[in-house]
Amino acid sequence: MDYIEEGKKPPKCKSVLSTPEELVEKLKPLIGKMIPITGKSRTDGSNFRKIITNHLLSTYMPEATDEYEIVPPKQKGVPAFLREYIDTYIVTTGNSYNLQVWNRNPNSASVQVDLKNGETLLASDVRFVLGKINTDNCIESIIIMTPEYIENKFGKFGKPTIKQQLIISDKKREAIIHNGSMVIADSNLPGELLSYTDKTINDNVSIKDEPNTVLPIAVIDERITNKLIGEKLDISLSTKQKGQQLERMVAYQLGYRDMQNGLEGGYPDIRNQMLEVKVQDSPTIDLGKYSPQFEEQINDNFTTRTIRYLIALTNAINGEINGLIMCPGEELGKHFTYIADKSFKCQRNIPMSFFERFKGQVVFNP
Repeated sequence: MDYIEEGKKPPKCKSVLSTPEELVEKLKPLIGKMIPITGKSRTDGSNFRKIITNHLLSTYMPEATDEYEIVPPKQKGVPAFLREYIDTYIVTTGNSYNLQVWNRNPNSASVQVDLKNGETLLASDVRFVLGKINTDNCIESIIIMTPEYIENKFGKFGKPTIKQQLIISDKKREAIIHNGSMVIADSNLPGELLSYTDKTINDNVSIKDEPNTVLPIAVIDERITNKLIGEKLDISLSTKQKGQQLERMVAYQLGYRDMQNGLEGGYPDIRNQMLEVKVQDSPTIDLGKYSPQFEEQINDNFTTRTIRYLIALTNAINGEINGLIMCPGEELGKHFTYIADKSFKCQRNIPMSFFERFKGQVVFNP
């Protein structure tokens, strides 16, 4: 059986994946196994992945699914070993090891595989299997780590300076339009930042003013959704201009009248409500400089993951708003997929002394 090809098929469901404890036991026989080392990092990494893949799938083959969708274009950033949802890396010599993950932020919620059974495999679900190779070209130790563990122990992965984008699949879009909207309440904001009262926007308040409190997403939904569905954006405008038109419509329905200091393209668009407004008339949405895929502090109370997003799903032919998405940034990736306009890598240095501590062992999040 060609285990490498079999390893490229996703599991039927998450429950058939080997647990961390099972992975530890299954990989123990590989300690001391010789691996051909060429000095070419790509070749050596591929050889290690083949050893791990062949060994794991010869001991246990999680049931595969034939109904799935790889969401990122050209499978960019998706791990090669999908059946156990694992990324493998080879560690050799030096004072530190530079862990490089291509085309995804490892510790972010971002759909990589849609299993079509209601479950998704996220970037943060990938298990990292790092093999330390000794001077005799033998596997000295294997450390299995989760992205969350790596960031908690060694620090966050570096953020690439590239334009961030979001993909909303046709299936997701159709489901949202069918339901009219997708509204997910604020989940990580302290209660004192949320105003549940029928708040009136003063005439002298601008959408760019810093907020003391903001309306909950549920209240914004009540105020604007029914009024925006069916409205049309001007299809002769550029994407940026359509976004500004939508921003103006949203602000008006929320009660803002002072637009003189608005619409200059800051982040988020309606800062007084910490609300970022986007138009989606094609599968890809440009998020710009800031993306919830990478958590960054925006002001004292909000990060890119607590900023609220309003995305209008519009008809590309006539500009009609067919559906709305409203949710905090941290929920975006759980339903949709982050990508970039060009390839990128996230990096995290790990001291070699960390690997030296586990000679002769297979460990998980030690």
